[in-house]
Amino acid sequence: MSERPVETPIAPEAYTDEYYLRSVEGHQRFAESAGREVSPRLRRALDLAAPRPGQRVLDIACGRGEVVLQSALRGAFAAGIDYAQAAVSIAQRALAAQDERARTAVARMDATRLAFAPESFDAAFMLDFVEHVHQPDLESSLREVRRVLKSGGRLVIHTSPNRVFEETVYRHYVRNVHRAVLGAARVARLEGNRFFNKLVLPTAALPPHDEYERTLHVNPQSAASLRSALQRCGFRVRQIDFWEPPAGTFFPAELRLHKLGLRALDAVRFLRPLSRRRPLDRFFSNHIWVVAERV
Repeated sequence: MSERPVETPIAPEAYTDEYYLRSVEGHQRFAESAGREVSPRLRRALDLAAPRPGQRVLDIACGRGEVVLQSALRGAFAAGIDYAQAAVSIAQRALAAQDERARTAVARMDATRLAFAPESFDAAFMLDFVEHVHQPDLESSLREVRRVLKSGGRLVIHTSPNRVFEETVYRHYVRNVHRAVLGAARVARLEGNRFFNKLVLPTAALPPHDEYERTLHVNPQSAASLRSALQRCGFRVRQIDFWEPPAGTFFPAELRLHKLGLRALDAVRFLRPLSRRRPLDRFFSNHIWVVAERV
């Protein structure tokens, strides 16, 4: 029997200033407010964790540090860790500029080997982390988070993409809707204009992603796979949902041309607004949210 190949972690140098300041969701608000204003996605994560005065909060893969800052502004002591030096430097500068260093700490650290004592934190975040690490490292990180959380401590996870959407719904439904629309445009001699083309309406077997996503998303999850991993690692799953940020869309910004036309098309390819309701949301949403509790 052949051995399973070793999966090499993404090098921390792959996460650059350009990535955090120009690509990661919420970068516009960060540039304008240095973390004082956050996107609806981060605001929802904070509401789910509900950090309170006197609590200790840990943000795994803290990126630019907005969640660390916002947790401190809510009265908690917040620690952020990231294994990319670019993230640590950006977060430290942002926290220093907001004069919140007394209630915050940011350090470069591997999530699979947390340098914290057992039961040190009341709550933890893993936002846009799980899709960036291979499964063995993800589960090592989950066990480490469980170790440093207090009994009953809350873990909030957000991940995108949703593997069910990408591997099933996009591949077998959405891209076929695109083929039908492009076929009708061809008959009407409209194919190739700014709206009816394969950039706006991709038909490839794999969903369209930008360069960062193709390189860095090594472990997309489904709700079921996340639930199983959390249970194996000693968590009780309290909530899973598929809430999407306002005006969220599967396609990256450069594909969002002719917004009114795409919104109309979304009623067919994404079954909007039906897909924002159960049970269709688990198939058509590209965002998975989990609230878990340390057993």
